[in-house]
Amino acid sequence: MKLKTLILTGLAGIALTACTTAPKIQTLDLGVLQEVSDLDVYPNTTNNKAKLTKFDDKCVIEFTGNLEAGKVVEQWSFRGFTLISGGSATFAKDGTSTANTFDLHAPEVQKNFLALRHNFHKDALAQCD
Repeated sequence: MKLKTLILTGLAGIALTACTTAPKIQTLDLGVLQEVSDLDVYPNTTNNKAKLTKFDDKCVIEFTGNLEAGKVVEQWSFRGFTLISGGSATFAKDGTSTANTFDLHAPEVQKNFLALRHNFHKDALAQCD
């Protein structure tokens, strides 16, 4: 009985030591901040939605919607009001697809980005500064 008690005490001590000396894993404040749907944005789509996701160094808005001819997916990465990159992919019902990168300096691209960004709550967007 003494041996069993001694072994259990030793194992408990090792477990306690392991728990207190284990490195702490830093939790990052990353992930989806907000999702919105039924947006009135360009391009004109149905069943559309947008998701605002925070990463270490930027935020990304992913917009998806259905067009008459298929589906469109746009991704916009930014910090604050500054666009870092943007582009879209269109998936046609016939199985073909096209992709393009947005000209970030074009006025209509800036306008579309700000219109899309405006759909998210200011508290969620504040985390992207």
